[in-house]
Amino acid sequence: MADSFESSKDAIEEMQVRARTVAERLHTGVAVAEMEGLQAELEEYVRTLAALPNAETLPWNQWIHDTWKTIPELTEQYILCAEHLLKDEAALLVARTTDIREMPIQVRLVSHRMLWSLDPNEALARGNKMLFRERPRASDRMRPLYVEEILLPSTHPFATDLLLDVAADDSMESRARTMAIRALGDRGSMEAPAILESVFDTESVNFLVRKEALLSILKLDPPRAHNMLNTRMPQRSVEPGLWEFMQSLREQENLDSPAQD
Repeated sequence: MADSFESSKDAIEEMQVRARTVAERLHTGVAVAEMEGLQAELEEYVRTLAALPNAETLPWNQWIHDTWKTIPELTEQYILCAEHLLKDEAALLVARTTDIREMPIQVRLVSHRMLWSLDPNEALARGNKMLFRERPRASDRMRPLYVEEILLPSTHPFATDLLLDVAADDSMESRARTMAIRALGDRGSMEAPAILESVFDTESVNFLVRKEALLSILKLDPPRAHNMLNTRMPQRSVEPGLWEFMQSLREQENLDSPAQD
């Protein structure tokens, strides 16, 4: 598409206009049947910008900050291009300046993904601040999405450290905590079994958290889990769901001593 313009300047101006027009339509609301086509059209226009000669020199950071409050659909496409094109300090600038609480969630997730690839130490510090010290937004989608889209795909030891902290925090959003606990069972962390045993013992409300904690311990440290199954059985009349779950694990693990009601 860019080849049809006389100059890169013409292509930039035209793609900007087209992208903004489509993004404004998506932002103000369109019929469901139109959304997929318009989204594809928006991506095509922004990716045409990213395919221009010297696209990495375009003012991606400025475009991001010009649009995030009014047309977040366009901002998201800009930062995805910036993630692909920019390197070193230019990429860090975008990541740092978009890591603010008010930023659209998907844009901020990209900024953190960039940080994890560019500077894991800074990513750890910023992730820690966002997860545990920042006041959650009303729906609190950021924390579970951060666990799901940033921490779970990462193999960096710092990501495992954050997963341990998420699992242990009883004020954490429930879905984020459950995903973190489940992920720890797959990572072979030596610290996880003791932390998860404490989670199992102290969690008094969320059955799923206790269930995932015990399952992860069983993966990581079967003797510890067997001891818990032998010594932590609840009264069936008080916690029937947990009793049934733990009894099924006892049978699965061929534990000899019968569970008491």
